[in-house]
Amino acid sequence: MSDIAILDDEDPREYHSPFDLALNPAALEMFKWLVLGHVLYVIGLAVVIYFHVANGAVWITPLFGLPFVWQERAHRPAVKALVFFGGFTLMHYVALKTVSGISGDEVGFLRGFVGGMIGAGGSLLLCAIFGLLRKGSSLTFEAFGTLLLGAVGSFVLYLYLTTGATGNSFVSDVVQLLKIYTPWQIAFAYVLARVLRPI
Repeated sequence: MSDIAILDDEDPREYHSPFDLALNPAALEMFKWLVLGHVLYVIGLAVVIYFHVANGAVWITPLFGLPFVWQERAHRPAVKALVFFGGFTLMHYVALKTVSGISGDEVGFLRGFVGGMIGAGGSLLLCAIFGLLRKGSSLTFEAFGTLLLGAVGSFVLYLYLTTGATGNSFVSDVVQLLKIYTPWQIAFAYVLARVLRPI
């Protein structure tokens, strides 16, 4: 096969190294839709805080994946909806229930790490089971992404527990939860954009 044919046969959307941390154009497009999902999640978070919905931060998890699933609806929409709406919500719930049973961690490092790892690892596992990961997806990067999100979870829970709210108001309640959800979901969007199958 000639060099030109080999180059033509390569898919520029695919990554060839698990240590290549850059996002190619297809991944950047995914990242954009996932960040938009975070914006929807923030709006939903404000609504559930305003109405004092129990476990509201969990039940609005589907908002995070909604723009991406809508954008990618031409290819396996039912599977994407099942994973991004049902699966991610389940992982969020399991992570919160697991960390609520951990005691002796006043500053939140351990609980944040465990919660972040469960949320990320469980979600990536579901993506793998349902065939949503890109061809040749690397376990090395998925393990790195899981550890990264555990570390982010550890930091944001520490930040949440040690900085406290700036006041006793609706806005301060929303900002307090954004300390947890904004950094973690943006990092999660990056990891997902890096491993999901491009269309």
